Amino acid sequence: MKKPVFNFIVMAIFFAMISLSVNVNAQGPGRGRGPGAGPGPGFERGDRHGCIPGLTEEQRTSMEKMRTAHFRKAELIRAEIGEKEARMNTLRLAEQTDEKAIDRTIDEISKLKGDLMKEREAHHRAMKAVLTDEQKVFFDDRPGRDRKRGDGNRRNGRGNQRGNPGQCPYRN
Repeated sequence: MKKPVFNFIVMAIFFAMISLSVNVNAQGPGRGRGPGAGPGPGFERGDRHGCIPGLTEEQRTSMEKMRTAHFRKAELIRAEIGEKEARMNTLRLAEQTDEKAIDRTIDEISKLKGDLMKEREAHHRAMKAVLTDEQKVFFDDRPGRDRKRGDGNRRNGRGNQRGNPGQCPYRN
């Protein structure tokens, strides 16, 4: 074989091997279920009170106690909702559907979801009662609080429009 043809074949094989071994991601990392998905550090994730300036240690411990108590209540309600939804699936799959039982279960689930919303709002009011007026401004304006702005961990993937979904805007 001639040397130029041999060089061409070797180069073609070399580039083919490189192109097959490289992981090509044209879109880059997204908000899917892979590494880096979901919200970053913020009020409701890990760094719970880092966004609120000037918190005293007494405020931090008080807020942590309230958060723990709220979490326990909310988890019980969520578990009960899960039980009711499982019961409703069983009723749906029965050979003879009991429409009244399904309607009752739907009403029970709706009531539990309303109770969960009331508990969440009561928790937010209790948290705000511990804060000063300046701290309340930061508490109310944290990402994820106002669903209409597109902040926090939204399902449509818009994030908080700052480039880092779920990041606290008050941190450097």
